[in-house]
Amino acid sequence: MSSFTRSSRETAPMDVTLNRTVLLDELQLIQGVVERRTTIPILSNILLSAEGDRLHLSATDLDVTVYTQCSAVVRREGRTTVQGKVFFDLVRSLPTDTLDLSFEESRVEVRSGTFSSQLASLDPADFPTLPEAPEGQGFAVDLPTLRRLIDRSVFAVSSEEGHFQYNAALLLVSAKALEMVATDGHRLAWAKAAHTAGTPPFEQQLLPRKVLNQLRHLSANADTPLYIARGENHLAFRLGDRVLLSRVLEARFPQYERVLVRDNPHRARVQRQDLMAALRRVALLASERTHGVQMQFDHDSIALASVGFDLGQAAEMVPCTFSAPPLKVFVNASYILDFLGAVDAAEVEFQLRDADGPVV
Repeated sequence: MSSFTRSSRETAPMDVTLNRTVLLDELQLIQGVVERRTTIPILSNILLSAEGDRLHLSATDLDVTVYTQCSAVVRREGRTTVQGKVFFDLVRSLPTDTLDLSFEESRVEVRSGTFSSQLASLDPADFPTLPEAPEGQGFAVDLPTLRRLIDRSVFAVSSEEGHFQYNAALLLVSAKALEMVATDGHRLAWAKAAHTAGTPPFEQQLLPRKVLNQLRHLSANADTPLYIARGENHLAFRLGDRVLLSRVLEARFPQYERVLVRDNPHRARVQRQDLMAALRRVALLASERTHGVQMQFDHDSIALASVGFDLGQAAEMVPCTFSAPPLKVFVNASYILDFLGAVDAAEVEFQLRDADGPVV
């Protein structure tokens, strides 16, 4: 880590040969952190550092930082920066499996087969001083398990700027379980999985949407654990040579426990795929503003009907089992579809209390 966590104070020439596919995997990971629209141009760049037999790559938006590396034939050590999106698109389009990368006089030259190009570079001395990962290995988490929790909750994280308590998911960790909770103020998603890696160094932590998306796209062998460590200001995720750092958020997550209280006595069970297909069709004629759909629960069916007449009307019946008096609720079809698309169970259960209460 120490060899590539701080930016250079001088520009150095660099000359390396790389495998295109290997480099592309690391650039793909970094794309989620590189800033596309920013008033600080250097944040759109990746810091490249060639040392020994490795090319180290770093990117940051000042809140989230990623470090990674790949093997390289290094003829001259050095470092530079290159615009992240342009470099990624270029490497992805190269005609051969190897590429030569060199830097001199403010230009990064990329050569592959008969192709050659020169890319503009910014002085690596202007790259932000990057944070160090917290000391210690941290505690191990099964990556597929964490990814599954993220997949089942990230859709409820708000994408609206300025609502800090809604722009992140809450990770809860105990000696026996991992939980993740997300809400945008209109809906709430909660997922839980067994965890047996011992007592963690913290009980809960907010994870911004960008960090969640980065963790979803990490790939690794089944026997490679993800290590999580917390420092004073940053949370670190380490997977082999890849390190993801997130600034510790101070926002307070909304009180969600009362929403999870299971006091909805009426239960309906329905085939997930059947409901998802029918709901998609009916939602096509729902209001574009509210995506409203009426769900009428009867003992053997759910009657779906679009709400709003601007585009027309649609209705469909879906078989179900429901052992309560008929009950009608109005829902945002997009919210239900997000949930149905995030789970893989053949059958799902609706828990209801009355027409005005929350739908679980």
